[in-house]
Amino acid sequence: MTSTAPERAPRRRTIRRWAVLSMAVTLGVGMLAPTAALSAQAADAVPADGLLVQYPLDETSGTVAKNTAPDSRFGDGVVEGTPSWAGGGQGFAFPGGDGGSGAAIKLPDDLNVGLDAITVSFDVKIAPEQRNYYWIYGIGNTANGIGDGYLFGSGDSFHTVIASGGPATESNIQPAADATLARGVWKSFTYTQAGSTGILYEDGVERARNTAVRTTPAQIGPTSFNYLGRSPFAVDQSFQGQLRDFRVYDRALAPAEVSTLAGTVLREAVADGAAALDLGDLSAVRSSLTLPTVGDAQTTVTWASSNTAVLANDGTVTRPAAGAAPAEVTLTATVARGTVSTTRAFAVTVLPEDDAYDARAIAAALAVPHIDDTRENLTLPTSRETATISWSSSNPAVVAPDGTVTRPATGAAVQEVTLTATVTVGSATATRSFTAKVQPLPEAADTKAYFFPYFTGEDDDDDEKVRFGLSNGNDALDWTTVNDDKPVLASTLGQKGLRDPFIIRSHEGDRFYLLATDLHAYRTGLTESQNFGSRAMEIWESTDLVTWSAQRHVVVSAPEAGNTWAPEAYYDDSRGEYVVFWASNLYPSGDPSVPRWEGDSYNRMMYATTRDFVTFSPAKVWIDEQQPGQGNGTIDSTIAREDGWFYRFTVAEGTNIPRVDRTHDLTSSITPENNPWLGRTGSDWQTRQSRIGYGQTYTATSGRLTTFDEGEGTTVFRPNKGDANGDTGWFAFIDQAPYYGGEGYVPFRASSLAAGDWTIAQQRNLPTSARHGTVLPVTVAEYERILARYQADRLISADDLAVTTEPGVAPVLPATVDAVRGRGTASPQQLPKSAVAWDAVDPASLTAGARVVVTGQLADNGFVQAVVTVAGGQTPTPTPTPTPDPTASPTAEPTASPQPTTTPSASPQPTTAPSGTPQPTASASATTPIASTPAVTVSSTVIERGGTFTVTVTGLAPGEQITAELHSDPLRITGIPAADAAGRVSFSVRVPSDFAAGAHTLIVQRADGSVIARQGVTV
Repeated sequence: MTSTAPERAPRRRTIRRWAVLSMAVTLGVGMLAPTAALSAQAADAVPADGLLVQYPLDETSGTVAKNTAPDSRFGDGVVEGTPSWAGGGQGFAFPGGDGGSGAAIKLPDDLNVGLDAITVSFDVKIAPEQRNYYWIYGIGNTANGIGDGYLFGSGDSFHTVIASGGPATESNIQPAADATLARGVWKSFTYTQAGSTGILYEDGVERARNTAVRTTPAQIGPTSFNYLGRSPFAVDQSFQGQLRDFRVYDRALAPAEVSTLAGTVLREAVADGAAALDLGDLSAVRSSLTLPTVGDAQTTVTWASSNTAVLANDGTVTRPAAGAAPAEVTLTATVARGTVSTTRAFAVTVLPEDDAYDARAIAAALAVPHIDDTRENLTLPTSRETATISWSSSNPAVVAPDGTVTRPATGAAVQEVTLTATVTVGSATATRSFTAKVQPLPEAADTKAYFFPYFTGEDDDDDEKVRFGLSNGNDALDWTTVNDDKPVLASTLGQKGLRDPFIIRSHEGDRFYLLATDLHAYRTGLTESQNFGSRAMEIWESTDLVTWSAQRHVVVSAPEAGNTWAPEAYYDDSRGEYVVFWASNLYPSGDPSVPRWEGDSYNRMMYATTRDFVTFSPAKVWIDEQQPGQGNGTIDSTIAREDGWFYRFTVAEGTNIPRVDRTHDLTSSITPENNPWLGRTGSDWQTRQSRIGYGQTYTATSGRLTTFDEGEGTTVFRPNKGDANGDTGWFAFIDQAPYYGGEGYVPFRASSLAAGDWTIAQQRNLPTSARHGTVLPVTVAEYERILARYQADRLISADDLAVTTEPGVAPVLPATVDAVRGRGTASPQQLPKSAVAWDAVDPASLTAGARVVVTGQLADNGFVQAVVTVAGGQTPTPTPTPTPDPTASPTAEPTASPQPTTTPSASPQPTTAPSGTPQPTASASATTPIASTPAVTVSSTVIERGGTFTVTVTGLAPGEQITAELHSDPLRITGIPAADAAGRVSFSVRVPSDFAAGAHTLIVQRADGSVIARQGVTV
């Protein structure tokens, strides 16, 4: 998890809104929790003594903001720019803008003159899109675009500053470095000062106090740059959000008076929070309820039942006995924020026991992830509520009753297996059947490039989204960005920010899972996110690295956890499942109304297990080790495996540098009692290195000589065969962020994990903005697919070649081929006679009848592949078989790509026969055997819109399933049957009547995404 200086930010939660049933608001006088109710009159009795100005900002039109303070000597405020009154008591809506642009409200001059004491108070709702740095209000002066004596408040960080001159004269009143005020929700912001004591309040509660303030308001002197929504510093952003009820007093209000000023915000918040509670249908309850403890508008929720024997306060349901009458229970929610609370009552009907009904209901509710596209072991639940569940399989050799999957061989047909669940409740049973569609194993293919998902920081709203990097060919130290360096995946769930993206290829190779931290530090800060941060991780999956599933927001941490940071995973073949791990602060209570402070806790590494990244086991502690210094623990673990050992790279907070230990048992834990890092015995983990790469120097991107002494976010991977830097040993990329004195990722090489001889790779070209991500080796097909989708103008490709040779004789491959850059874009570029550097071929692999794929790298990082057929095999004679007509349908765009690339997906067109002088390849082993060399023919290469053409593919394995897409719109061809016994399939393609006219490409692929052929057609 990438971290920064300590911060504090109020937590934010959202629950769907619902109609108010019953509500009674009470205002308390205490500081931290709801207390005895005050009268409605007291709730409205805000202080009037000493009120200099009050701007309610409740106008609905015009450019005048009325000053309603009685007998005030100051005038009205004036809107500069386009007025935007929100109406309905929602104040003035400031649009924000760069360098003082956007609307602002000019206040009268000299509001501070003669004041040794002051109170500034207002309600504010900061827009989630607000950019830093900004002032909400300011009373002061400017000189040459720089503040010169001022009093102001901001939400990022949450603080107030007073200065007699420039920044060197500032006194700062703030809860913690880089504390933040929550966005998208109304907050009460109050600053009081008497003499040298300044106090900052949030929602009527003191958050910060400075008893050594050097400047009184009077000492600022006359002021003429007094604004709501604008800073005197020309480089600052304008405020974006809403303001109302802006007040200035000539005295420091007492804490109880400040509490009353927060009343409007708090009363609205608890009313909204209560109205938003939704427990669903409560008229026929048969199982325990999930009762939220956090509500809308930063509220907390506690529950009380009128009959705890039937419905406990935590939602646990104990149903009446069979044959008894339904139980009627009143469930009361108390919704609180700050000193205000309200209640809402829910009528609940709990039905008596009915085993037969329950068995049927539980069976109907069962779900099996990936049942329609089975590529890994399945999660088959064995219990639900009061039921036990057993499973049977129609083909245990393919899917066992425990969900273990044995996939058909490469090229075989999809196997359909019926799984039957028997649900037992008491003496009653119910059954339900599922059909698992088990995919054949993917074809083996060497990885020849690298893929790098990452995020870029927390300085901008776009930073906490996932971007993609791609290596320049087969070179782990030379990188470029794709999608024009714009984000590809963005979060719409949880905190709506993504950090620390981790991607893993499934253990059988043809599914990918991308995990990320649910955190938007740009909006919320990092300190409070360790107290009441997210308990979930964000998950996407894909089978091709360009088509992504819907985002999943999966809660994996217990209520006692304050955060769920930097999730990663590793497949444990001894268990047949993935071990998923992350960092969490743990607290004594899971009750969100109990205050927390991250200094009282520390990050533990946690783990859970899963087969499908949908269903997870309960979290357990993996590393429990408190580091020296307040609040320091362990974060950012990653796993690599060598010679049967699991090597774990983990950052120890405090020293902030990765260390390495290893084990044969991935789920064994380190505790304070058995910690080998403290010299204790009893753990299965062995210590290896305490500080990887410490003290080594390198030249940073800026040219600065830099020492590596801190880093985090490690990603570890083996080089590909034929990597430009050598293909032995390991790489480790470690993020030396700017706050560690670095400029981003630093690459290291080691001869082996056991040796641990990590040395900085001095020559490198990594994405300059990359923070905490993952490097994943990818195949040529995957590399080209990523470029075609996200950066088609840089895709260089050529037709696959068909070559024959004799057993034991290296094939003769051309020295050049005709290639194309940006095929499918508006301006494709022909690259005739492009030089090829072919992988070496081991003649011993060229046995009679064998077929192997040889990869060649083109200049500018393109690839070409040759399918080599060795004489001596038998080719079956195809028999035509009529097949149904598939239809063309649009290919789905990634579900979470807020800024998809605007260039069309590129797909190389066929070229003329390869030119140039053939050259034999060197002898080595870097080829991939394949089953056959298919051929593709089409009935016509010129088709009218709305017309149909026929595609025939031969040379497939019997039962093999292929896919086809018509680019460059693109359209996916659906309904293609499996190959017949002769390895042949024929299908028709109907071109939509609105399909774009011009040159297009039909791409035919195997199930693993490798390209069989690219056929040019004209519409």
